[in-house]
Amino acid sequence: MRAEAEVDEWAPFKDEEEWELFRWLIKHVGQTKIDEFLKLSIIRRKCSLSADSKYKFFQQIDDLPTGVPWHCDVVSVQGDRMGDDGKFLQEQLELWRRDPVECVEELIGNPTFDGNIAYGPERVYTEEAATIRRYDEMWTADWWWITQGKLPEGATIAPVILASDATKLTNFGGDKKAWPVYLSIGNISKSVRRQPSQRATILVGYIPVSKLDCFNDSTRSLAGYRLFHHCMSLILKSLREPGLNGKEMTCADRGVRRVHPIVAAYVADYPEQCLVCCCKENSCPRCTVPPLRRGEQLNCDPRDVKSTKDALRDHQNGNDSPRFTSEQLRPVYEPFWADLPHCDIFSSIMPDILHQLHKGVFKDHLLSWCTSIVGPDEIDRRFRAMTDFPGLRNFRNGISHVSQWTGKEHKEMQRIFVALLAGAVPAEVLEVARALVDFIYYAQLQSHDDTSLTHLQSALDTFHRCKDVFIRLGIREHFNIPKIHSLLHYVEAIRSRGSCDGYNTELPERLHIELAKNAYRASNHRDYTEQMVTWLSRQEAVDLHAAYIAWFQGLRTEETADEIAEESDSEPEDEPEDDEPDEDEVSPLLPDGDQEKTRHTYAIAKHCPLPNVSLRYLLADHGASEFLPALTDFVQTELPQGTLRPNQMDRYDVYKAISVTYPGDPHGDVPEHTDRIRAVVAKAGRGRKQAVAAHFDTAFIIDPDIPVDGLELNAYLIRREHTGTRIARVRVIFDLPAQFGSHPHPLAYVEWYTPLRRKDPGTGLYLVSRSTRNGKPNASIVSIDQIRRAAHLVPKSGREISRELTKDSSLDVATEFRVNSYISVDLRSMTV
Repeated sequence: MRAEAEVDEWAPFKDEEEWELFRWLIKHVGQTKIDEFLKLSIIRRKCSLSADSKYKFFQQIDDLPTGVPWHCDVVSVQGDRMGDDGKFLQEQLELWRRDPVECVEELIGNPTFDGNIAYGPERVYTEEAATIRRYDEMWTADWWWITQGKLPEGATIAPVILASDATKLTNFGGDKKAWPVYLSIGNISKSVRRQPSQRATILVGYIPVSKLDCFNDSTRSLAGYRLFHHCMSLILKSLREPGLNGKEMTCADRGVRRVHPIVAAYVADYPEQCLVCCCKENSCPRCTVPPLRRGEQLNCDPRDVKSTKDALRDHQNGNDSPRFTSEQLRPVYEPFWADLPHCDIFSSIMPDILHQLHKGVFKDHLLSWCTSIVGPDEIDRRFRAMTDFPGLRNFRNGISHVSQWTGKEHKEMQRIFVALLAGAVPAEVLEVARALVDFIYYAQLQSHDDTSLTHLQSALDTFHRCKDVFIRLGIREHFNIPKIHSLLHYVEAIRSRGSCDGYNTELPERLHIELAKNAYRASNHRDYTEQMVTWLSRQEAVDLHAAYIAWFQGLRTEETADEIAEESDSEPEDEPEDDEPDEDEVSPLLPDGDQEKTRHTYAIAKHCPLPNVSLRYLLADHGASEFLPALTDFVQTELPQGTLRPNQMDRYDVYKAISVTYPGDPHGDVPEHTDRIRAVVAKAGRGRKQAVAAHFDTAFIIDPDIPVDGLELNAYLIRREHTGTRIARVRVIFDLPAQFGSHPHPLAYVEWYTPLRRKDPGTGLYLVSRSTRNGKPNASIVSIDQIRRAAHLVPKSGREISRELTKDSSLDVATEFRVNSYISVDLRSMTV
């Protein structure tokens, strides 16, 4: 190793500065521009680089250690069309591939993954009694346990996760495509696998893309299916022997294990799922449901690998196979998975949240059905009038004229869809919409237990029980839709392989940008695949070298720390150290109380943006009509030792916003969330700048006068607090003037809404209205450490939304609101 040989970590580059420059050039500058840059006189004269031309530059890059090498196989395809010479036409195609076993060896042995990698299955429970099972990572699910029992004692499984998806390489013209195949392993934590920058997913091959003009129109499609399976067989052929007998590999923790790489999961969209499973697109790739009964909640037998291979063999031999016909198989007689050990390709087909739920069930179906009932104009008005919320997309032009959608827009619409539909559709339609959105939200959880899976199944049961309302209304004739049928397999797949977020097609879609599209742009577009492979190898070499430098420097830091610790241990002790932290080490942003207990914090600007503000300004611009009485009550209650009373001459330091951090959903892998809560006045337009509306956000705030009453929303928000929460609108954030005494936190003037006691029967959301006292707003001054998280209120509307309601006026104009728990996945999952 370089560290042991005392090799400079920057080699083969001259020093750190040259390495940083060369890395930037290879990452962000094209080949021609690199040559121009290196030949600039100022660069030659001032920098004294070790490379003065593109050729020498790439020589140095190519000297770096790279990843698994690439191989090119020429695949000869003979068609069924005759050429002018009377012979069948042929095509020579290039298959670029890497050895998947070497890729597995690189992943499982990467020291940067140490601490985020598992080598055996676990059963995880949510409580000490071990009665409620938890399903999260692949190693916590059933497949790993079942497969482990089939292997010799001491064997280590490397569950291979494959993904493939054809993608266009050209944006505005041309028909160039690439068909990447990606590989990862289930040993690595999914939170790491989901990050492209972690390099936990490796490009293992490019399947050739061809129009196959050597075939007739009637046979070309089948030839394409067979070509895919032949190429995948070539890519994965090296998995067979080590999958069966194992191979010794050095792992991330430096231990040597006998590893069995076994295909465990396949990530793809629906057409490619059917391609992988050799079935037609009017069937299910996981089960044997009859094509005309996919709209029913029908639990059919799963597809069986052995039976499918027998049916394909019988059909190939000319025998009549009832199974071949009933299971809608394609005559692909040599599927790539046929000889892979311990591989059940059908159960390996994983749920696809992006295409099945966001783009399919929600956008293509539910949104379309509900728009037909409500009308596109009314739907647009409701989207435009949706109450503002920090981070929520505002569809200021509605949704009916948007020509191109992404998964992000679908998620944004789901956050408000149930509350938006309420009052505009019949109760039965609202129940179906609520069930489907609940299903989508639960499916996105990054950790499941028996309870959450029960809720997931219950939402699906509700949909199937009520879905016929769309048939009665003439919106649908049937529900024989593949993506709706796929919902039946989510619970089974989660119990088998872990939560769905570890297999979402969003990751391959993201990898396409760097590993296909950017690689294509770096080529001259002629014989581009070979150039793409070269470009990717150089990118990978630079990334590996950067990772090595980071690891090397971290190792050196640890050694230095150990040496210092040894020296300090050998020195005689002087005076005992004070365990109390220095005053300036204590975060001023933590609220009083046990941080570990509440885990609620806030952040506010260090320098007040609006100092010395008058009461008149607060009354006129912030609308804080009860500010002076509320502050007087606060001073008399909280600071009884003070002798002064607030008056109209006092001045205040005012802030524009605070950020509140609170615990994340226990079913997620994000330990905490942060909401920004604004109290910003309107700004008039000037010149080219348009006017900006005021933002006085709503939030959940502790109200000491409300006891915890067992409602699930309060139970979730407060957990171990002894008081309940209530929603209020934050109009002013300020510091208490010094003449009234001291307070450890800034304060907020808030106007309360009614307590969380009533639920809307249609949506299940809480109903609130503005709270008043003697005809005036019920207002208080609260310490901002009592603010728990942002709240989203949606005006309650009838069949048609009032034209007076807009994004900026809804909170002022409407009189009754629904508390939108769909605004975030974690809030919804904890309040159902």
